[in-house]
Amino acid sequence: MGSHLVDALVERRHDVTVVDDLSNGTLDNLSGAIDRIRFVQRDITVSPATWFPDPAPEFDVIYNLACWPRSRSFTNPKRDVEVNVIGMVHAIQLALASDARVIFSSNSGIYDTSSIPISEATGDDPKTPYDLDKLTAEEFLKIYGRSFDLDYVIFRFATVYGPRQRTTDEWKPVVVEFVEKLRNGLAPTIYWDGDQTRDLIFVKDLVAALVLAMDNDAARHETMILGTGVETSMNALYASVSEQLGVSVEPQRKPMVLGDIARMRYDCAKAEAILGWRATTPLDAGVAEVIDFTTGD
Repeated sequence: MGSHLVDALVERRHDVTVVDDLSNGTLDNLSGAIDRIRFVQRDITVSPATWFPDPAPEFDVIYNLACWPRSRSFTNPKRDVEVNVIGMVHAIQLALASDARVIFSSNSGIYDTSSIPISEATGDDPKTPYDLDKLTAEEFLKIYGRSFDLDYVIFRFATVYGPRQRTTDEWKPVVVEFVEKLRNGLAPTIYWDGDQTRDLIFVKDLVAALVLAMDNDAARHETMILGTGVETSMNALYASVSEQLGVSVEPQRKPMVLGDIARMRYDCAKAEAILGWRATTPLDAGVAEVIDFTTGD
């Protein structure tokens, strides 16, 4: 996701600095912009005093997109706290030094998902350490907003997919995992019964909202959901990927993952009202872009 945002900002002629430890990405993702940005390879959990030479550059906007995988937050809660909470503290420190706006990628899974559609009026019900830590990071922003007039915007993302995602032992984005395994004749894994649903948002639609939030005064101190309002089951997603690839492999079936959510569908009217934004990429078109990217077409 970060590299797509970088491309959009560079295209608009912004001066861009990227801080990334490359734990879930490669410099290849930035190949189209690397000669027009400043890249700093650092871990966000390390003090920002070490990120830049003295004096540190000043910023107008700081996008905090860092996270630790939700699926691993029970097995390594300490690292989850470090990345999602301590990382936010460091982003806030940097923002206060520059009087910058913080735009934060939070998690829509924080909400009570017992009924849908889910909107910003829905109550919170964290189900994993990841959800709790993202919520804690939001609260840090709110406290500093009240106490120091810190400028911030919080976005709670639906399930993001798109080109440049990759699977590792720690990160398994569902769309790209289905594509990679089916393309190689392997059986993807579907957990639970496969009837659980996600609101799948294409990365470029999401980036459009992030860019719109840079200098939108009405977005200040707001929390907004970014999704599509469309509910897609894992079985239906698998069928779409399988059909587009022309490959039929029976998926592996495994038990429900701890903290999984039965249904997701989001009402994004608030983001439309404040930003004039809505997601426009149909799922089949987005999946096709992932397939083209992974096959090198």
